[in-house]
Amino acid sequence: MIHQQIKELFFSSVEHIVSDISQYAVHPDSDFKRSKKIPAQKLISFLISQGSSSTRVEMLDFWGLDSSIPTASALSQQRAKLKPDALEAVFRHFNSASMELPPASFMDSHYRFLAADGSTCTFFSTPAFSSPDYYC
Repeated sequence: MIHQQIKELFFSSVEHIVSDISQYAVHPDSDFKRSKKIPAQKLISFLISQGSSSTRVEMLDFWGLDSSIPTASALSQQRAKLKPDALEAVFRHFNSASMELPPASFMDSHYRFLAADGSTCTFFSTPAFSSPDYYC
């Protein structure tokens, strides 16, 4: 199924970035070296899949009702170790890898994944409803 292939592409994209995590760490010599409750792979997956609920609710959705769930403070501390470039690199790797998937509509280089979870993008159908700088 195509959804399973997309999911596997996402995980392989995250794994690709995690394999060289020191490039995306604020302190490459020390960040993400020790074993933690939130390793780099889980951190990146969580940040990308996070919705609009509170951090605690999102963490419960992601980790479930496990007694060893990390704290919001631990998440914040791990997040501070990760450069924003890491998330961009995951999206770039995912987008380039997804161009090889069928159907043919994915192969058009003008398309990019914005969200695959039902998220919406706000746009104005009439210029009169938007700010002057919205339509370039």
